[in-house]
Amino acid sequence: MKKINAKNVNVAYGSKQALFDINIDIEEKQVTALIGPSGCGKSTFLRCLNRMNDVIDICKVTGEIYINDFNILDKDCDVVRLREKIGMVFQKPNPFPKTIYENIAYGPTIHGMTQSKEEMDEVVETSLKKAALWNEVKDRLHEVGTGLSGGQQQRLCIARAISVRPEVILMDEPCSALDPIATAQIEELIDELKNEHTIIIVTHSMAQAARVSQNTGFFHLGNLIEYGSTDKIFKNPENQKTQDYITGRFG
Repeated sequence: MKKINAKNVNVAYGSKQALFDINIDIEEKQVTALIGPSGCGKSTFLRCLNRMNDVIDICKVTGEIYINDFNILDKDCDVVRLREKIGMVFQKPNPFPKTIYENIAYGPTIHGMTQSKEEMDEVVETSLKKAALWNEVKDRLHEVGTGLSGGQQQRLCIARAISVRPEVILMDEPCSALDPIATAQIEELIDELKNEHTIIIVTHSMAQAARVSQNTGFFHLGNLIEYGSTDKIFKNPENQKTQDYITGRFG
């Protein structure tokens, strides 16, 4: 079932166009990987999905992006409510300079999702368990989150993102700052999270896209060159450019 449907999405920063007529359907409760060389527009497209480009004055986005049949580029769209539905995990782990507990509790508090301390304790515990971090931090919930290792911090950021029960999780190169062991843990986690969430991941690692995703989109110079099942894109792409990128001829 389709979760996100983008139609003719164009993005320009001032006079420089970054995306040209992007059309893509993203399936529900699957992992979709966006790959391509640096500057190809994959992160720009990802940021359209939770209106993060709004914070850049010179950025102009046109087209339509439907999530659950609602056009999020509509001027009537409540961006705060939208970001409650769409979580985001960034390239570099960025926990708040607060305790581990407060990092998780922040989102549910702002959105008024819990009525009591007991409810909040449950949200914190559930989120940390889903992010495979609970056993490592359950005795130090009131220590500062920035004191954790890089891989633990990234899992804390994932726990923070899922604490508000989003439908979609966007991940912008979530493993690029991590070592191979931490990367493997995050990939395992992504595989589990897709049972409850639709996940879109931007990655520079082709091997990672092949391992974690069910669908892959290949971007090049602001165009979506090819989109389809990961198996097909990696084993039998239709477009020569996709073939060249995957076999390492450029990028």
